[in-house]
Amino acid sequence: MKAINEAWCCQIELTNFCGHDCLYCSRYNKHIRKDQKYHMDLSFLEEALNSLKDWPAKIGIIGGEPLRYPDFERCCKLIRSKFPREKMGLWTSGGSRWNELKPIIDQTFGFVAYNEHNKQQQETCRHQPITLSIFDLVPDAGLRDKLINDCWVQRTWCPTITPKGAFFCEIAGALDIITDGPGGYDLTPDWWKRTPENFQDQVSRYCNLCGMAIPYPRELIKNKIEKFSRATFSLFKKLGLPNMEDDKIEVITEQLDEAMINENAETWYPGNYRGDNQEDSNSMEGKGSTIFGN
Repeated sequence: MKAINEAWCCQIELTNFCGHDCLYCSRYNKHIRKDQKYHMDLSFLEEALNSLKDWPAKIGIIGGEPLRYPDFERCCKLIRSKFPREKMGLWTSGGSRWNELKPIIDQTFGFVAYNEHNKQQQETCRHQPITLSIFDLVPDAGLRDKLINDCWVQRTWCPTITPKGAFFCEIAGALDIITDGPGGYDLTPDWWKRTPENFQDQVSRYCNLCGMAIPYPRELIKNKIEKFSRATFSLFKKLGLPNMEDDKIEVITEQLDEAMINENAETWYPGNYRGDNQEDSNSMEGKGSTIFGN
């Protein structure tokens, strides 16, 4: 794992409301209870922005769907008062307010990641089975730790801020929301200066529940049956999370040894979630696992 401040971007999760329910969403969108839904208070957004005053890289606004934020215009005005346009990025699927908000978006964000999640993408894009717990699928503790420490999400994506605090990894932030976790780090000016040995509390709390680091076949986001391992299935049911009906779930009980993982890793490009516009071998994230020398 790398230090938080070595990431190319830090995300602020403005809202977790979204109009999509894609398979294996990195925010577990289809499994968020109504009482876990949020729009970030503007006062907290200001606190988040202030904590990143000296952050060396990009800052992103993400969701959910940020354009569903009720006061997006004031949000953008606040951002512009803190940072120049070239510092900021927006992750969005567009939607009904896209044309209305486009001038404000152009004024506020130097980079826009527009991912429409349209019918073509539903047919071609593949997501990593995030609901397969690595603790369940990889019984070898040493191998499991190697995979977690080499996780492509932490290696190539972003730390994040949610209304519950700051997290070394965006998936950890999402898991904290849906598992009613204790929250993240306080938004002190130096929270993002933590090195791996200083965020192991979050690693131990969340990474074993996650499936992102497992070399495992991805699935089309249009698929309706979601794979769970035993631990995640039991936990999600216990927490009363939605969309856990038996006809929507397949519980996977297989376990992977090093030979199986090594074979899977040879053709594993989990970061290429945009299969509609690039081949796996051209994915900027590269292969999902590097521990086997691939």
